[in-house]
Amino acid sequence: MDDETKPKPLPEKVVRRHADMLGELLPEITRLVIEEGRPADGLLSRHLREHKELGSRDRRFLSQAIFSYFRWYGWTVSKLKLPAAEACLLGAALDCTEMGDSFNYLEGRCALPFPIKPLGDKPLSEKVAILNRRFEKTPGIQPLNLSDLVPPGFENMIDPEKALPSIEQFQKRPPTWLRSRTDPAQIAQALAEHNVPCSIHGTLSAALSVTGGISLPNILSAHAGQFVVQDAASQCVGHVCAPQKGADWWDCCAGAGGKSLHLMDLMQQDGKVLATDIRVPTLKELKKRARKYGIRHIRTQPHNAVYDEPFKKTFDGVLVDAPCSGWGTWPRNPDARWRSSKRDIAQCANRQVKILNNAAWCVKPGGTLVYAACTFTRPETEEVVMHFLDQNPGFKLDPFTNPLTGGQTKGQLQIWPWDGPGDAMFIARFVRTTE
Repeated sequence: MDDETKPKPLPEKVVRRHADMLGELLPEITRLVIEEGRPADGLLSRHLREHKELGSRDRRFLSQAIFSYFRWYGWTVSKLKLPAAEACLLGAALDCTEMGDSFNYLEGRCALPFPIKPLGDKPLSEKVAILNRRFEKTPGIQPLNLSDLVPPGFENMIDPEKALPSIEQFQKRPPTWLRSRTDPAQIAQALAEHNVPCSIHGTLSAALSVTGGISLPNILSAHAGQFVVQDAASQCVGHVCAPQKGADWWDCCAGAGGKSLHLMDLMQQDGKVLATDIRVPTLKELKKRARKYGIRHIRTQPHNAVYDEPFKKTFDGVLVDAPCSGWGTWPRNPDARWRSSKRDIAQCANRQVKILNNAAWCVKPGGTLVYAACTFTRPETEEVVMHFLDQNPGFKLDPFTNPLTGGQTKGQLQIWPWDGPGDAMFIARFVRTTE
C-alpha cells in the first residue's frame, strides 16, 4: 500500500477517547456478562443507542475490542489474570493482522511485559506457544492450553473428535452471511462497487459471505429489500423444511422471524406462515421486517410453545427452532461460552422435548415436522430426537438432502462451525405417518 492510499492516522483526541470509553465500559460489561449472564451484543447495542453521538469508527472500535476481549477471555483473564485493558489489547493482537491506531495508543497505557505484535495470521497452536514463551517467567502463571478457551466439561458434551477443531473455529472471526432475495450476482456487484469482497456459496445459491464488521445497511441501502442478513446454517433450515407453494406452516419459536421470512420466500409468497413466540416485541419486529420485504402472509401471535395448549388447527409443516444452549453461536457471540453451564444444557433439552411433543399435535398426517437448534451438544441434538421418537410412534425420521453438500442424510444433520463457516446447527426432519 503506497502513501497515497494509506488511511490517515486517527487524531490523538479520537484514540484517547476510544481508550477512555473502553476503560469505562469494559468493567461493567464484564460484570453483567460473567455475573448476570447478560449477552454482550445486547449490552453494547444498548450503550450505542444511549450514546448517539458516537460515530461509525467509535462503534467499530468498541465492537472489535469487546468481542476480541471475550473471544480470548479464557486465556487473558481467567488464566493470565490480566487487567481489563491489557486483556483487551492482547485479545485484539490475537485477532488482528494489523493493529489499528486506537489499539496502538492503548498499548501506551498498558503494562504488558512485551511489545504487542499482531498474531491474527498465526494458527492457534502457534499462538498458544508464543504466549507461553512470553509469560513463562511470570510468577504463578500456569501454561496456557486450548481447553482454557472453553468452559470446563466442554469435551464431555460433544463428539470428542470434534472438540479440537471446534475450539479452533471458535477463535476465528466468522464472516457475515447474506441471503439474497433476488439474483445474488446483483448484490455481489453492489458490494464490489464499494470494494467489499464477497463469496457466493457453492451449493446455497442465494447465500453470500462478507467480512464481519462491515455496515451492510449503509453499503447496500439501494438494495434494502433484496437481501436478509442470515447465517448459512440458518438458511439450511429453510431448505430442509422445503415448503411447497400454497402450504400452511407454523414457525412456533419464531423470534424476529428470519426463518419465517425464508419460508415465505421459498414458497414464492404463495402460502401462509403463522409465527409465534413468547416475546411480543420480537413479533413486532418480525411484522416490521415482513413489511420491509413486502411479505404479506405472515401472521403473528404470542404463544408459549412449552406451556400453552396446542392449537386445534393442523398445518402442512411445523418448524421448531427451539431455544437452546447456543453453543453453535460461539464464533459469533464469544461471550456466550462464559454464560453457559451443564445445567443450562439439561434444562434446554428438557424444554426442547416438551416443545416438540406439543408441536406434534399440530402436524397433519403426512405433514412435516422440523426440529432445529443452533448447538451441537449431544443432549440437545441426537438425544432429543431419540426421546421424541420414543414418545411419538406416529412420527419417523424423513431423509433429506444436505443443503451444504448435496449428499443424502437419514433425517438428521449436524452442521459444524467450519461447514458454513459460521454458526453450528442441528436439524432433524420428521414426517407424521398416522392420524
